[in-house]
Amino acid sequence: MIDVIKPTLLLNKEKSFNNIKNIQKNLTDSKIELRPHFKTHQSNVVGNWFKELGIKKITVSSVTMAKYFSKYWDDITIAFPVNILELDDVIMLQEKIKINLLVDSYDVLEILEKKLRSKINIYLKVNVGYNRAGVDYESDSINDIISYSESSSKLNFKGFLTHFGDTYNSKSSIEIHDSFENSINKISDLNKKFPDYEISIGDTPSSSLVNKYPEFITEIRPGNFVFYDLDQLKIGSCQIEQIAIRLVCPIISIYKKRNSLLIYGGSVHFSKDYIIENNNKCYGYVYHGDYWSLENKIGYIKSLSQEHGIIELEKNINLKIGDKLSIIPVHSCLTVDKMREFYINDNKFKIMT
Repeated sequence: MIDVIKPTLLLNKEKSFNNIKNIQKNLTDSKIELRPHFKTHQSNVVGNWFKELGIKKITVSSVTMAKYFSKYWDDITIAFPVNILELDDVIMLQEKIKINLLVDSYDVLEILEKKLRSKINIYLKVNVGYNRAGVDYESDSINDIISYSESSSKLNFKGFLTHFGDTYNSKSSIEIHDSFENSINKISDLNKKFPDYEISIGDTPSSSLVNKYPEFITEIRPGNFVFYDLDQLKIGSCQIEQIAIRLVCPIISIYKKRNSLLIYGGSVHFSKDYIIENNNKCYGYVYHGDYWSLENKIGYIKSLSQEHGIIELEKNINLKIGDKLSIIPVHSCLTVDKMREFYINDNKFKIMT
């Protein structure tokens, strides 16, 4: 077993494999492709697990990430509106692999037309209510963007890409389904106007629960599902047994009168994301004993500062300074990004740099 002396991230390959297979099973009776988002794990080691299960196309969130994964993957969608200041790197990637870009405004098209050396696939980012990015699905500008692209010598308009981000605000699996249907209805209206183009959707909550999609959906792009976390558990996207990530932290001090512990593990390790339980902020579930056991929960992280974590104990248990606690984080994507490395069994791996 790993000799943990400081905050240490553990991944469970078996759980992750099962999580990937479950998403694939939801697509069994459809022609929809799974193009998983790799921003959660940021690792070629974990990426190869997807290869083992037959995945051939992936999604990333930046040009930097596309460069990292291009060593092993030759069909990558950058699911972030194109940053024109990185076009030199995009051009370099075009020479190696198939790259799909995301646009969400008319203005960027002329820049791409002028600066690109060869034709590239583009998707239009469409907003269906999450209001983070994208052209509104009812916008008249969609016609102009398609018309310009189709007359362009550099732009191959493939279709529409959207993120059903509202599912993350759900409070139950029922609400996830309702949010999904609401977004699908909007995309259906778009498909009726433009039936000849691909439609790519992506979010972990609905991808984890939905097993029947409209025929016009081309692909799904979930990412967090490979590990899941407390946030996904809280909204009904997964079961706690599916969570494939733990952050192990040592106990630094014990405060019996306050019924609390100090651990070496703070916001620089977990991030500042939290869930609300019993009107309290919770930054992680805390377990003692076997790192992967779910039968020994002793409390939760009630506050985080930069390096410190304060645990509220929920049961009387004999603990001592130096004991190691296993913690399920609230947001696995950010925890992996903060930690920059992880262990699978006794083997250490670093994520992209």
